[in-house]
Amino acid sequence: MSPIKNLLYLLCLFATIADAQQSRSYLIHNRGMLHQTVYNTGELGRAYDNSALKLVPGEPSLEWPGNFATGASSNFVTNVDGQQYAGHNTSYGGGVQIAADGVGGLTRLYSFCGGLNDIGLLAGVYSFPLSQQRIENYPVLPDGSLNPAYNPNEAEEKIITKWATSVGLTVTRTSRAWSFPDYDDFIIYEYEFENTGDMNPPAPASPARLKDILINFSHGLVGGEFGYERVYNSWSNTAIVPNLNARWDRQRWLEYALNRTGNPEPKYFGEWATTGKNGGGLLSPQAPGYMVLYYDTTHIVHKGDGTRVVITGADTVSWDVNGHVKQPYSLIIETQVMTTVKVVRDFLDISTARKYSVSTSANVFGADWVGRAWFNWHQSVPQAIGRDYCFGPYNLNPGEKFHITVAEVCGYGAARPAETDAGVKDVGGSNGNQALAESAIEPPASVTGNAQDSLFAFYTVPNYWVPKKQNELNKNSVNTTLYGSDYLSRYSLPDYVNSNVVTVREVADRAIQAYTNTALVNHDSVQYWPEKYSEHGVYALPIPVPAPGITIENTSSGENRIVWGPQVESFTAPRLQGTFDHYELSRATQSIGPWTKLATISKRDPVYFVDGKYQFLDKNTHIGDQFYYSVVSVDNKGNRSGRTNVILHQSTIGSELTLKEVFVAPNPFIVKSGYSGISTGGDINASLRFYNLPKVCTIRIYSFSGQLVQTVEHNADQNSESYFQLTRNFQLIASGVYFYSVSTPDGARTHGKFIIIN
Repeated sequence: MSPIKNLLYLLCLFATIADAQQSRSYLIHNRGMLHQTVYNTGELGRAYDNSALKLVPGEPSLEWPGNFATGASSNFVTNVDGQQYAGHNTSYGGGVQIAADGVGGLTRLYSFCGGLNDIGLLAGVYSFPLSQQRIENYPVLPDGSLNPAYNPNEAEEKIITKWATSVGLTVTRTSRAWSFPDYDDFIIYEYEFENTGDMNPPAPASPARLKDILINFSHGLVGGEFGYERVYNSWSNTAIVPNLNARWDRQRWLEYALNRTGNPEPKYFGEWATTGKNGGGLLSPQAPGYMVLYYDTTHIVHKGDGTRVVITGADTVSWDVNGHVKQPYSLIIETQVMTTVKVVRDFLDISTARKYSVSTSANVFGADWVGRAWFNWHQSVPQAIGRDYCFGPYNLNPGEKFHITVAEVCGYGAARPAETDAGVKDVGGSNGNQALAESAIEPPASVTGNAQDSLFAFYTVPNYWVPKKQNELNKNSVNTTLYGSDYLSRYSLPDYVNSNVVTVREVADRAIQAYTNTALVNHDSVQYWPEKYSEHGVYALPIPVPAPGITIENTSSGENRIVWGPQVESFTAPRLQGTFDHYELSRATQSIGPWTKLATISKRDPVYFVDGKYQFLDKNTHIGDQFYYSVVSVDNKGNRSGRTNVILHQSTIGSELTLKEVFVAPNPFIVKSGYSGISTGGDINASLRFYNLPKVCTIRIYSFSGQLVQTVEHNADQNSESYFQLTRNFQLIASGVYFYSVSTPDGARTHGKFIIIN
């Protein structure tokens, strides 16, 4: 039976399976600067976008910087040029696909766990969610005290997801993230694949030997140029900007996306980069990537053991000294069309030759890459969205397991000026002649120097400080093309680039260091070999003094008081980078900055340290203003904590000590077109408010006939509370007279009335 017929057979079979397991759900990595939604079905980020889907605000898809869609500037977040903007996301969806030969090798089994754009139902068909849990390992607890259970040898944020599959493998994915400024731009995913036989739990497992298992990781990556969702929201040729380049850094096993010119969105960038509005440099391109940190070799098929793997024309070089197939099995750029049929036919078919041959010439990717999958650079522009790493084939007896570790990384561009000047190159960024490339794997002797580089698309990595021209092979001609731009020579890096780890290649080096617990290495000229390291990361990272837990209080005059304790000053841990020196208190109008420093406060400064706590009074506020506040810790060597205590606060008058007369304003409340409280997130100008409230009280709203319309619980250090005119059934209340009563836990009570006019 052919692979495609196998697939159709399985589609019919699994269509009858009831979804008896957990339904599809997710948790979110949001500790570091890189935010990601991880699903219990195996998906990463959004469903693989096919232009019919849009991002959902609050469900990030490799969002960098994170938290942008939840900022205070609601007009920007929800409405730019009349289009909703859901955050600065850089992924069109990711996941893993699995294939294996079943009992007797008669049927090829498949499991699709995200990363494809034609999957409607995952849970209960290809993926059977078993469990998902989030483990927080923060050094500081919400009340500001130090966490006695903090483990310095583990990630601050860990999500463990477990699901069974339609091939009989149970997958456990453990993902990790940190807030440390040098290590907060990547998320590491350790995958464990175990032959349990579970295909539709809780049905009894029937484990059998699985053969020729292929594991394919797919990701849709786009450079973070502002506007993909807002302007394009489509996968047409005009939508995916032609300057989007697919790049491959073999030294780091890193596939990433990069805008060739780095030219920012022209309509807004100049104003925002100059003023810092809406995060300032947000509009410039980001460089998201997907890299490999470890893959198992002990369970890979052996030459001559009956595997069906086909290695056309390269049999003598495709097996390592131990008789295993050299990895990766395939390494492919794809367009927007990442379908199940294509993946089965081109990536997971074990009985035919791989879609792209392996490298057979040391002159192309180097002697150490001979026999390994060849990167199809000729498709690196345009629409070079899909990225695939495939590993295997593996054989697995019942109860056995193997591991593969990958990481998502994101940086601000890919190189610095000195690196570009030094000629640092990687593969991709061209749309060269496919036939020429495939027929002339080894360049003719007459083709040397720059021409040889152009032939095989080894292009200089551009920077965004100084543009540079170079020869580029485009189909059958060689053109001189401009790479990079000069806008970072005119504008500074935005605040969310919070350390000297800037580019995606630098972030990748930190991910390698974090996983392997080895010295930090610049891998521009040093090849990283994932197979040489452990199946589990060590994670002995350098640790900064953590940021304190802060609270914000209102005063009777409407000023904001920022308060925190001194607990972090006594924080100790192995590999602590330095001793505590001072705090920096800042505020911003956007969660990602730019941040305005309000004060530098030394240890126990008597100006600010009162009654065992630090207190700062921000007098430059007005009632109704919204600001983000943050306090970072700085050690004696200049190392800074992450901004883990960012709080959005609206300036208002502090709560009353006791219940007094409560009044409503505006009263009457006139509902105008487009001026109602049902807007997403709630616009304070579109609500009426109750004033003169104590810190804790209950507001009950009744219709003229005495029917309870809504109950509002107030528990905040402010003397007012918004009401968005919604009933308990989330319907907008009608015009009329309404009564309210306000009560406190000690039994005090007051009442009044207000009028709504539609």
